[in-house]
Amino acid sequence: MADTPTLIFTRVPKMAALRTLARRSLETFVNPAWTRGHVATSCVARLTPQIPRRWSSYKSSPTYTKPEDYTEYEITKDPNEWKYIERLLRYKVVPKPPTEDVELPSGYKPARASPMDYSYFIERNRNHMLPVHLNISGDGQKKITKVGKIQGDIRALDRDIKKYIQERTGRTPFSKIHEFAGIIKFKGDCVNRIKDWMNMKGF
Repeated sequence: MADTPTLIFTRVPKMAALRTLARRSLETFVNPAWTRGHVATSCVARLTPQIPRRWSSYKSSPTYTKPEDYTEYEITKDPNEWKYIERLLRYKVVPKPPTEDVELPSGYKPARASPMDYSYFIERNRNHMLPVHLNISGDGQKKITKVGKIQGDIRALDRDIKKYIQERTGRTPFSKIHEFAGIIKFKGDCVNRIKDWMNMKGF
């Protein structure tokens, strides 16, 4: 048993041996002081050819030849068949959502309010989504809810949102109004409450 190559791996942990084999050739791993010389020579001759195969890359893989060698395919120019491919491609423009009051599986509700319904108006973003976002900073301890794309009487909008949140939660969040930018920032996570209020108003 003393002359077998397995004694080489009993000197170091298994994970250390694997890391050494992956980074360099096996000749640097075998130490003649650990075992006899003929044991090291036989182990190198046996395991060294396996290293390029076990830790190979795309450079050592065979060269790509003809497509016919890998899969069967057929070229077609039928427009009826192309319709099934177009369904998988990305849209060049964001499609317009429905304008009527419908219940969609995703929970999305289209905008129904017009700029003349209230003294203020909140416009949807380019993806037709509500412009309400949650900003988290300070290692997750600081949360700010941001409402953007506001037009009209922004202070009346701030009062109505606070009143709705106070009726639902029993507390009134602090807010900061950026009138020229059309932005209101609320302290804390109020995203769901504000979105519910906006859907109720039709924004």
